[in-house]
Amino acid sequence: MKAHIRFRPASFAAALAFSLAASTALAARIVPAEPSAFERVNLRMTVDSCAFAPGTVRVTASGNVLTVTQQLNQCLVAGSPEVADVGLGALPAGDYRVEIFASPRTDGTPAESLAFQVRERPEIAIFPPPPRPLADYSGMWWSPRELGWGLSIHQSPTHVVFAAWFVYGPNGQPEWFTLQDGSWTSSTTWAGTVFRTSGPFFAGPTYDPRSVIVANSGAATIDFKQLPGQEDLARLTYTLDGIATTKTIARMVF
Repeated sequence: MKAHIRFRPASFAAALAFSLAASTALAARIVPAEPSAFERVNLRMTVDSCAFAPGTVRVTASGNVLTVTQQLNQCLVAGSPEVADVGLGALPAGDYRVEIFASPRTDGTPAESLAFQVRERPEIAIFPPPPRPLADYSGMWWSPRELGWGLSIHQSPTHVVFAAWFVYGPNGQPEWFTLQDGSWTSSTTWAGTVFRTSGPFFAGPTYDPRSVIVANSGAATIDFKQLPGQEDLARLTYTLDGIATTKTIARMVF
């Protein structure tokens, strides 16, 4: 005896409508809640894992209004909730609104609308004011003529710089250093300390953080000043183990 299951059109439509309604209850918020100028801002949404289709999400801007659209999957049964971050960008100071639509169309009422403010970062009142960069130099930097080594630079919204420097030592074995504990000496020049780090094998059965050794091994300066005809280049000058060297590096595009 075979069991036959029939979906009544009205029941199916009601279930589908319930699933779509649940998936559009986005429970969205801005992260960070109080962003500073040019700090990267995300829209954080709690979404239905079945209905949400990440590949269809699009972000556009018109004036101070950011619009987020998507094409939801049609699910008969609601999926489990998930958290999805959508990048809105690094924005200048000002008042903004993000409108979230549950479809690619924007001619109706948004499913949710959030207003937020990007503030200028407060600075210590010092005269003359300390140098600060006018651009973000984060990225992977390398020398196209010297394959095999590079410098990964991260610059925070507060202009703090941390860089991981991966190279090969005199014996041909890989080494890595970090550049930190520095400051901006001009709007395009950063100077800091080079640290050599060593420690236990990371994939061993146990990891003892007390075995990690961080040693001051030298100093480094990164000059991002651009000259006509030499745009997108920087000069890395360093003294490592008593040896002074200058390298021209470029931001890797990929």
